[in-house]
Amino acid sequence: MLLYLIRHGETAWNADGRFQGQTDTLLNDIGRAQAGVVARIMDDWHVDAVYSSDLARAAETAEIIAATHGLIPIPDVRLREISFGEWEGLSLAEATERWPDIVASWRADSLHTRPPGGETQEAVRQRVVEFTAEIVRQHPEGSICVVGHGGSLRMLVAQILGTDPTIYRRLRLDNCSISVVRFYEEKASLLLLNDICHLGQRIPPVKGENPARARIERDAPAPR
Repeated sequence: MLLYLIRHGETAWNADGRFQGQTDTLLNDIGRAQAGVVARIMDDWHVDAVYSSDLARAAETAEIIAATHGLIPIPDVRLREISFGEWEGLSLAEATERWPDIVASWRADSLHTRPPGGETQEAVRQRVVEFTAEIVRQHPEGSICVVGHGGSLRMLVAQILGTDPTIYRRLRLDNCSISVVRFYEEKASLLLLNDICHLGQRIPPVKGENPARARIERDAPAPR
């Protein structure tokens, strides 16, 4: 079984560096163009099913990709991003100003620290583990596309690798990046992680820079 993991396209809150969590933000124009590029890349790949978080930014990304294969995405709440509760809509600096002690605890141990009104990353781990086990049973020899979020997909990769779940914080998944996992004989192998070459970006930018966005705006094909 092959598992294609796609993070959703860019939103305005991504561009502004704000906590999104489970706030139902929409793709911006760049995000839709990014999804269109992924759809063209995957156009001749065999895909048996497309699963997606039910949040709009992931659902629209999945719809653009699935359309090239004549498929309808299957929504699954277990793929949702972590709920950041009262932090959603804020930058890290703004959250730190209001809840300095909680943010410090969260940065030290996000697996077990709950943002005010939110959930822990351990809760996310439990739901993505359940989701992964289920689709492996349902599609033992299929090629499945999963569209999710930076937090939920990084935790999924960490679990697939069998590492300490806290390693998820050391993984990077950019908007509309492609990662690939192969399952065989109850084992899993990570074949590709955070591929963004299709977005015109080969080396991740330093903080505050995003040259891929400029290229997407200039010459990316329109979503189909």
